[in-house]
Amino acid sequence: MKATKTTTPKTKAPKTISIKAVTESMKKRKQTQPTADVAPEIVTTPEPVKKEQNAIQAKRNELKELSRQLQKQAQDHGLKTSTNFLLREWYAADGHKELKTFEQWKEQGYFVRKGEKALLLWGHPKPSKQALTTATENGKTEEDAENDFYPIAYVFSNMQVKQINK
Repeated sequence: MKATKTTTPKTKAPKTISIKAVTESMKKRKQTQPTADVAPEIVTTPEPVKKEQNAIQAKRNELKELSRQLQKQAQDHGLKTSTNFLLREWYAADGHKELKTFEQWKEQGYFVRKGEKALLLWGHPKPSKQALTTATENGKTEEDAENDFYPIAYVFSNMQVKQINK
């Protein structure tokens, strides 16, 4: 029987880097770095912030669509009322009679049960960032800016809370 010789694949030896090459590379980097008067590079938003913004935008779009549908139904029946009133009535049809914020329930001695999702209403209008910049450019104060942004108000109903036992 003949013995066979097994060969192992040859691996390349790691490249050695001279100190001179490292220092030259560092000098080149230092020369290409922007100085204080040069505009900084664009900073990307961290991924968790983008996900949160996308989630808020999705909720906002959902609330817009629901508001449109309710307003259309109200107009078809000849009713002129606020969107929040229509939203409250829509929630009340499912038994959500009393709507309050998390803090309001907490102040009254209730806690929101674990896992409950907030119901959405439109908050009090406030000026958007664009309206604020336009107002300041025109020499107006922030109070004079147009209230053209409606934030989302997160509320919980009487069906989602439980009284704190003391």
